[in-house]
Amino acid sequence: MNDTVRFVLSLSIVFAVLIGIVRFRKIDKSYYPFLYRIFLVLIIEITARLFFLSAEPRHFTVVINTFSILDYVLFTWLFHNWRLFNGNRTVFISFLLAGFAAWIFITFIIQNILTPNFAFRVLYSAILIAFSVNTFNKAVVNDRRNIFHNPKFWICLGIIIFYTFFILVCMVNLNVFRSATKLFRQNLQIINVCSNILVNFLYAVAIVWIPRKQNFIRPF
Repeated sequence: MNDTVRFVLSLSIVFAVLIGIVRFRKIDKSYYPFLYRIFLVLIIEITARLFFLSAEPRHFTVVINTFSILDYVLFTWLFHNWRLFNGNRTVFISFLLAGFAAWIFITFIIQNILTPNFAFRVLYSAILIAFSVNTFNKAVVNDRRNIFHNPKFWICLGIIIFYTFFILVCMVNLNVFRSATKLFRQNLQIINVCSNILVNFLYAVAIVWIPRKQNFIRPF
């Protein structure tokens, strides 16, 4: 699968973006970090593609490295809004600061901004999967609605699917699987692209089911 085909398939995020734009003013604000993340993904995909085709392809790596920390921050903010940390802002801020520290250490000290920060991507992906599993379990146990009408279910499912394969791709690039054949690497990339398409549609479904914002009327 060449880079052009991979880019075109990545634009499947457009469906989620369009639904998000239509519903933006109507939905519960606690889901705004998720919509910001969806919009950012589309911008990053297009920007990275332009840099990749330009005379300075190294800028492509800079964009992706920068996206990794923004991705972590937006999803952590989302889980905080869902009260994963029981509304404890200290815990929330601690996770953000720890993420920033790890990103700076890996991206600027161990290596440089022009080198893909695969180690950080593995780290934050594992954290997001842990957040999602915890939230997923709470949604299944505590939510009495139809689970398929719960946007948290679809978002967490998407995170678990995508970032599990994403970790494998990053580990291969870190040479953790030194004996991995070229065919294995290619097949893993194809699986990652397919999982990305599936997850983009799961996110679109999630946005459809995001509840409307509550309108409170002040008493006299």
